[in-house]
Amino acid sequence: MRKDIKKLLGLQNIWVDSWKIYDDKIIVNVHHPRNSCVCIHCTCNTKRIHEYKTREIKHSIWQEREVILKLKYRRFYCKKCNRVFTEYIPGIDRKETTQNYRDILLKQLSHSSLNYTSQIMKSSSSVLYSALHENREKTKKIDWSNEGENIILGIDEHSFRGRNMALTLTNISSGKLLDVLENDRKETLDNWLKTVDSERISEVCIDMRRMFLYCAKEHIPNANIVVDKFHVIAYANKAMDEVRSIFVPKRKVRKLLFKGKEKLNEKERKKLKQIFKENEKYHSLYEAYFIKEKIRSFYMLKDKKKAKKELESIIFFCKNSDSRYTKAIGRTFTFWKEYILNYFDNYSTNAFTEGCHTKIKMLKRTSFGFRNIDNYIAKITLAFMPLLLANLHTY
Repeated sequence: MRKDIKKLLGLQNIWVDSWKIYDDKIIVNVHHPRNSCVCIHCTCNTKRIHEYKTREIKHSIWQEREVILKLKYRRFYCKKCNRVFTEYIPGIDRKETTQNYRDILLKQLSHSSLNYTSQIMKSSSSVLYSALHENREKTKKIDWSNEGENIILGIDEHSFRGRNMALTLTNISSGKLLDVLENDRKETLDNWLKTVDSERISEVCIDMRRMFLYCAKEHIPNANIVVDKFHVIAYANKAMDEVRSIFVPKRKVRKLLFKGKEKLNEKERKKLKQIFKENEKYHSLYEAYFIKEKIRSFYMLKDKKKAKKELESIIFFCKNSDSRYTKAIGRTFTFWKEYILNYFDNYSTNAFTEGCHTKIKMLKRTSFGFRNIDNYIAKITLAFMPLLLANLHTY
């Protein structure tokens, strides 16, 4: 029976004396089986016991009952150095919980909110935050030797709270979240990029934000910088919508303009033609729509030379337009031309990074938002860790 209890609770290396089951908890009396201990000061082996002490430690949850270890531990006296020390028991430190309990907490926290985990595990918020930050410190440093060669680094920002932005950094080639930074300032990104193994990074995928471009050029000079195609298409859509909001502020028209040309039915084509005819004097609207469709067809090309000619024709059209809105689009595409065309080298996108943002939004909703950025980063990075926590520690 004792062996079964030890296996059930993961206490193989600790001697179980007795146990008692209550309505809300299970008390297990345990002690370390060895009769000697190595001195932590001089590394000599000693058997002389100075005193006995007991303490209660949370170990796990079993059938909605807390499993509490009532540990009888010893303080040894070393004759060589004349010093007293406490025996070391694997998995048990000075905290009020065992490593096994903290691993169970982390496994629950990886897909649940802090409040729900606190209720299920009957644990205080301080214990939860302590486990979160302990895990964050262990996984904070990235081992680039395990990330592989020819890494495609994804950089993008997302909203932490309102207009407060955080940076998401991913390994697109292996589909892994590398880190989440507390803000989107250049200094913060510079400090992170200083720690990367730049020789392993072959490409950097960014959106149309110049700060990302300058940081990547400075710290990863040999990498191929690619502007994510979804951000380019989104920019063309946004530019068209800005023109639409000025000249045709109807919401129904907006939906029609955003729809792809090839997806329009006959009725919608006629309606769109009528809209352009009614607003014929506002040629900026048609030009913005024309550029949006050209950019969509541009990304359907499979040859970089053809793509270059197509992009140059779009830029030429923008520069020769009378509309200041179209000219602004042309200036943007002129600046980013090289990095937009780099997409056709390996067809890399930030799709995985955007997928991470979708999961982050879900985590924020289940947690009802965050106030502290450190707690937020610790919770997000935990949710993206591989499920290694299923193999819980046994002692």
